[in-house]
Amino acid sequence: MLVYRKSGRVLEVIALPGEEVSKGEYLMVVDEARGIKLLTQVIDVDYIEVPGLLEELLREGLLREGRVEAYDPLNVSRAIRVLRDTRVLTCVIRGAIVDGRFTCVVHELPSRISSKVLRVPTSEVVKIIGSCDLETELGVDEEGNTISIDASKLDGSLTLITGMKGVGKSHLAKLLVLQLVRHGAPVMVLDLNGEYVGLAEDENIDIYVPGKNLFFSPSYLGREVFLNVMMHVLDLPGVSANVFNELWPVFERRGEVTIRGMIDVVNRAVTNMMIRDAIVSRLMILASARFMSDDACTPLEKLVSRGRGAIIQLKGLSSVEKKVLVEIILSKLVNLLEGGVLPPLFLFAEEAHMYIRDTYWEDIITRMRHYGLYVVFITNQPDSIDNKVFRQMDNIFVFRFLNDHDLEMLSKVSNVDSQTIKSLVRELSLGQCLVIGRVVNDIPILVRVSQLPVKALGASRRVFSHVASSALQS
Repeated sequence: MLVYRKSGRVLEVIALPGEEVSKGEYLMVVDEARGIKLLTQVIDVDYIEVPGLLEELLREGLLREGRVEAYDPLNVSRAIRVLRDTRVLTCVIRGAIVDGRFTCVVHELPSRISSKVLRVPTSEVVKIIGSCDLETELGVDEEGNTISIDASKLDGSLTLITGMKGVGKSHLAKLLVLQLVRHGAPVMVLDLNGEYVGLAEDENIDIYVPGKNLFFSPSYLGREVFLNVMMHVLDLPGVSANVFNELWPVFERRGEVTIRGMIDVVNRAVTNMMIRDAIVSRLMILASARFMSDDACTPLEKLVSRGRGAIIQLKGLSSVEKKVLVEIILSKLVNLLEGGVLPPLFLFAEEAHMYIRDTYWEDIITRMRHYGLYVVFITNQPDSIDNKVFRQMDNIFVFRFLNDHDLEMLSKVSNVDSQTIKSLVRELSLGQCLVIGRVVNDIPILVRVSQLPVKALGASRRVFSHVASSALQS
């Protein structure tokens, strides 16, 4: 391979026939005489265009049809055949190796005469760009070499896992949950479709089902959390909310705060019929929720502990119940984290836009480092995330996308050029993702995600796969 030309951060390399290079691979341009090493990533592959090549192709077509006779005393056609299969590799310069250390700053260009262009496995690139404090196996590169990321770079970060339906987003999320738990991190997962239940094969993962082993009582939630639910989820009007807030000390003086007791006090104490009906109707909705109880309670302090994962199953809940439950969990988590009662933790939220209000995310994301609550979003609709939140992403795991709008959004918030994202993401295969952000020191890498060590649920059910398996059983 030969260095051709450079424009900005783009370096073009000529690859002769037999030198096979794919998109996403890394090349090292080495100028030993001057001590220069440039690390570049291939983002596109094209045929080389030289004057006279089109005429030669037409001439060969006519020769095959026998319309003309070949006359080539200088054997020029042999050289042209080589040119026809010669490719131009469009590469983006990611950085340089200076005194054995990687830097994104490039001061000098290598010689086009004496430089060597070498292929570098992605696994070696990961080692070059920095050490891993908490090595976490993610998958393999195209050559089958193990790729690991630094799990400590997820700590203190906002992370997004995105891509089209059925490409492996949830699979990667499950893998990260297991890896983080094994590193000793507390993890909570909001499981929308019951896909994470299989993780319970790991002894450090617990499944919590609302109404079975997950309950909350008004006395445990307290005034602030309960009022948040009434106002933000059940849309209690402001005047009614003020009345309810003033009545809370009355609820407490009666002993243990219960929904039945609150309804009784409101019916007795509130004379305005509209305010009374507004409060009571919402209390009745909460009383009907399967996870609300006046007696039983599952403290979040029990769910969140070092080296354990808590899967909160939202499957089977109504839309209102999902929103109420998640509001309760997040509000109480923030209260406990602010008070230093809980350790910092990771929260995995699948398709969060379906059950969490945008204003809540803005508040959490803005102050998440103070809370110690670090969110991993999993979605196939990146535009569903509020723009203020989206722009603060530290890590992005991108699976295949074809939609120009989605690719444009991702290119605006990542530290990687838009040309790289648009070129590589379109051609990702099933289970392959592009990793961008702090976990890879802002050097994009392609990874084929590893299989899970436990039973994976949530795989797409196919009609003809079911037909074939039924036929085999019969």
